[in-house]
Amino acid sequence: MFVRKKKNRSGSISVQIIDKSYGAYRVLKTVGSARDEGEIERLYREAIEEIPRMFNQLTLSLFDQEEAQQRHSVEDLSNDDIRIVGPELVFGRIFDRIGFNQIPEPLFRDLVISRITHPGSKLNLN
Repeated sequence: MFVRKKKNRSGSISVQIIDKSYGAYRVLKTVGSARDEGEIERLYREAIEEIPRMFNQLTLSLFDQEEAQQRHSVEDLSNDDIRIVGPELVFGRIFDRIGFNQIPEPLFRDLVISRITHPGSKLNLN
């Protein structure tokens, strides 16, 4: 399921929630249409928020609500906003949020992150 912006014959752009099942696209809902770029972006965000509501799904976040509101959307990112971070920073935060940091063994964290970043047999040395 995804959201698409489709140009109409009239020149406006429709924002639609699409499902692709069994090789066919199906429009589940048309959120609206507009010509103004700002209005199109508002409709797009509304459609993204509508998807979980359509199926009564709970949205789980790895971030606090306040933190989630402060994050930029992918469209707003530029090259200056992107930083290279190590697996420890990314997966370490998830590790802590899940509650695995309650286990006192210091190697446990390293082993879990290692298995996520390098899945496969540790016996295979090649």
